[in-house]
Amino acid sequence: MNEIMKKVSFNRQITDRIKHSFAWISITVVISLSITFIVFAVERDVNIQFDSFGEMFWWWIVTISGLGYGDVYPVTVEGKILGALVIASGLVLLAIVISEVADLIRITYDRREKGIIRIGYSNHVVIYGYTSLTAGVVKLLREHFGKHLKIVLISNDTDFNPFPKEVDFIYANPIDKETFVEANASEALASIILANDRFTDPDAYSLVIATGVERHNANAVTIVEVMDDSYKALYKEGKIEAFIKRKELLQDLLSHSKDSKFVRIIEKETPLQFVQEQIQTEVV
Repeated sequence: MNEIMKKVSFNRQITDRIKHSFAWISITVVISLSITFIVFAVERDVNIQFDSFGEMFWWWIVTISGLGYGDVYPVTVEGKILGALVIASGLVLLAIVISEVADLIRITYDRREKGIIRIGYSNHVVIYGYTSLTAGVVKLLREHFGKHLKIVLISNDTDFNPFPKEVDFIYANPIDKETFVEANASEALASIILANDRFTDPDAYSLVIATGVERHNANAVTIVEVMDDSYKALYKEGKIEAFIKRKELLQDLLSHSKDSKFVRIIEKETPLQFVQEQIQTEVV
C-alpha cells in the first residue's frame, strides 16, 4: 500500500505542477493581450503602424517574447506606458516557464531517486532486496562485468536509491506482481535474491520472490542466497538450481576473486560475460 501511495503522490505532484503552470501562463497571456487591445485602441488613430489587428498581434508577439524587432511600436505616452506593461508581462511569463520547467525536472529526478520508475532496457541483472550484502554484490558485479552492466535494485526497505551511480532503483515490494513488470524481469539475464534478515524466516520470503521470478522469466538464471539448506529442495521444485550460502557469499565479497562461486554461477548460467564484451566493443 505504501508503494502505491508513493506513486500516486508523485503523479499528483506532476499533475498539480502542470495545472499550476497552465493557470499562471493563461492569466499572464490574458492580461498582456488585454493591455495590447487597449494599446491598439489608443494608437490606431494616431499611429499608422497599428492599422490592423494583424499588426497589433505581431507587436504583441515580438514584445512579449522579448524579441522587440522595433518595426512596430507605440508613439503616444499612454501607448508607451501600456507597452512597458506588456514587456513586463513577457518577463513574468519567461520567469514562470523557467520556474515550472525547473520544478518538473526536479520532480522527475526525485522520481528516479525514490524509485518510481519503469525499466525499458534488457539484458540486465535484477537484485531483489537491500541488505547488508547488497553493496558488496553490486561492487562484485561491477568488478567482473564492467561499468556498462545494467543493474536494477528492488526493495521497499529504503526510501531512496542507496547507490545512485551504480544501479537503477525501484521502490516496491519484491513479491508484488507489478514489480516484475516494472523491472522488466522478463528481459533480464539474471536475478539475484538476497536473504532479508528483517523476516523471521528469510528463506521462505526468498522462495516467494523466486517463484515470481521464474514465472516471469524461466530462461534467466536465478541465484538465491540461502540461509537454511533444508529449503534447497523446495527451490528445486520451483526450478531454481543456483544457490549460494551466506558464508560463501561473504567469502566471495571479501576475496574479490574471479574464481568465486558467485561469479562462476553467473558466467556458467548466463551469457552475461559475452553480452558485456559486445557492449564494450560497441562503445569503443
